[in-house]
Amino acid sequence: MTSKRATTRWPGLLWLGLLVLLLSGCASTRWEVESDVETYASTPVVAPGSRFRFERLPSQEQATPPETQARIEALAQKALEKVGLQRDDANAQFSVQVGVRTTTVTDPFAPYPFGGWPGYGWSGRVWAGRGMYYGSGTRGIWGGMPYAPPRVLREVALLIRSHTDGKPVYETHAASDGLTRSEEVTLGALFEASLQGFPTPPKGLRRVNIDVMMPP
Repeated sequence: MTSKRATTRWPGLLWLGLLVLLLSGCASTRWEVESDVETYASTPVVAPGSRFRFERLPSQEQATPPETQARIEALAQKALEKVGLQRDDANAQFSVQVGVRTTTVTDPFAPYPFGGWPGYGWSGRVWAGRGMYYGSGTRGIWGGMPYAPPRVLREVALLIRSHTDGKPVYETHAASDGLTRSEEVTLGALFEASLQGFPTPPKGLRRVNIDVMMPP
């Protein structure tokens, strides 16, 4: 026969278990980064095990803070190593250019919560050359108070060239429009998505989903 004292413990233990589960969920959250990817590859393909080094455009050398570009390259390097490439600046067979563009967009037709005209506006962070961007932000004009939260469009570009003749051999782009909290985690997932199918990716625009762990 179960004692009354033992029975009354169960609600307390149940709440304790739920609290532990809740706290563990707050520490990190699983998130799926959905991205649209488009890739072009030349023949012969870049073989896994090939060595590469990063190459920067003049704008990335002169207009971009070095630490910012270094962080972008570190995220790209993790994705490149996952598909079997090795960074070796002294004995590189290929050079890799990477870039990022981040734009925050507010829907001009977002419902205004107190009636009247909807809010409108744009803000973005842009710099670099040849479609590769990343930077601090500028503000556009605003009217009213938009009800819907702004959405963030993040795009990454990666270009691999033969180190001997400079010929482009692999070009890929990935873009994601969402409300994710961590830009670093999301950009890392985009670089990983952009290299899905390496070294012989499918043709045409495709959707790639990457599971990540978001920080609290």
